[in-house]
Amino acid sequence: MSDGSKTPIETARSGYFEGERLELLWRYAYRPEFVPLLMDYLGVLPQSNVLEVGCGTGFLSRLIAKSVDGVQATGLDTDRASLELGRELVAAEDLEAQVKLISGSAFELPFPDEHFDTVTSQTLL
Repeated sequence: MSDGSKTPIETARSGYFEGERLELLWRYAYRPEFVPLLMDYLGVLPQSNVLEVGCGTGFLSRLIAKSVDGVQATGLDTDRASLELGRELVAAEDLEAQVKLISGSAFELPFPDEHFDTVTSQTLL
């Protein structure tokens, strides 16, 4: 950026942004051989519609979209900085068609009943 300020990804990588620190930790926590077991545990099926509540940067939403064919993943969070970074990561991973990260509260879900096949939350509580 020309004004000397950092992009969200640059800020995150500088170690001052909690969302990216967690993002980096999760990348190492989810070994590739365990991802199919996680998807099975969550009940994520091909062509399903998944909601991640409290998604932060959308790590799990992106992982689900990359791991199961035809999944549409929606991440919901109140932290706009995390969502902004997450959207940049979605774009960098070319997942815009499969992953949407939106601002909203777990207490007032902005979706109709039975809209999702699977709902999960990794770090909300």
